[in-house]
Amino acid sequence: MTRKNIFEILEEQYDIKEEFIKIFNLFNNMKFLRTLPLTFQQDVYTIEKLADDIFVQWKQRGSCLNCEEIKRKINLSKDFDNFENIINHLEYYLNIIHLIEHKTDKIAQLPLRRCSEYWLLTENINILIEHLHYKKIVFDNEEKVILVPKDPAAIAVAEISSDDVAFAIMKYHHASLKGNLNEKKRLLLSIAHEYEPLLEKPVDGFTKYFDDANNMLNNAHIRHNNKSGRDRKELIANMSDEELEHWYDELYQLLLFCVLVKDNKERKEKIHAFLAEINAKPDKKQGTA
Repeated sequence: MTRKNIFEILEEQYDIKEEFIKIFNLFNNMKFLRTLPLTFQQDVYTIEKLADDIFVQWKQRGSCLNCEEIKRKINLSKDFDNFENIINHLEYYLNIIHLIEHKTDKIAQLPLRRCSEYWLLTENINILIEHLHYKKIVFDNEEKVILVPKDPAAIAVAEISSDDVAFAIMKYHHASLKGNLNEKKRLLLSIAHEYEPLLEKPVDGFTKYFDDANNMLNNAHIRHNNKSGRDRKELIANMSDEELEHWYDELYQLLLFCVLVKDNKERKEKIHAFLAEINAKPDKKQGTA
């Protein structure tokens, strides 16, 4: 077996929830001394206190008066098992950081920039965003930052899944999982278990896709031991880990497709019913006004 170097081991240990909690603590607990203008007295500041000082200048504040009001209105919570909540936190942090860096004068920023925790905060946010397969888009003229998924299909399925499965869907993308067949198998099983009723009752016209997903789960060393024993499959038993991982990745995309087919079938039926109402001929018995 090829030895993994310490950096590969560290990459494998990356955990979304754990890393987000580190970011949460850095953002909320960071304090620095700032010399106040005119009085030249020093005061202890947090990131949000610095942002509150220039909050009125922010185009995107709406009618909000400070950071606390923003957080309350977007319903930020300490539910760190909720994927959407984590994304909202990160988007909020990025906007407050962008506000400070573009609206605060360089002298006021200096104590913050000298704070090592601030550098760690910004770096760790970028690292977590990359692991979540999101990208940051900055609109300088509008003074706002948004996060968008790199894989819209994965996000679409994650949004209609339970929190645990949403994490499984997003975690499957991690670069740290490359080569980790056992963890990928576990995540595929988690996704399949959530949507087992769907896989057993496929959408008309897409039966083959659902059958293929089930067959892969049953015969590609995921639900059953297909490398030895009564369920052994010769091809699977002799397949390299790299090739098997490729097929796991293909199954992952197929499972996402099956879920989206069902979601869009229901959407199509609702739209069809709505269009039928729009195009319904008026009752001839009704008199005209």
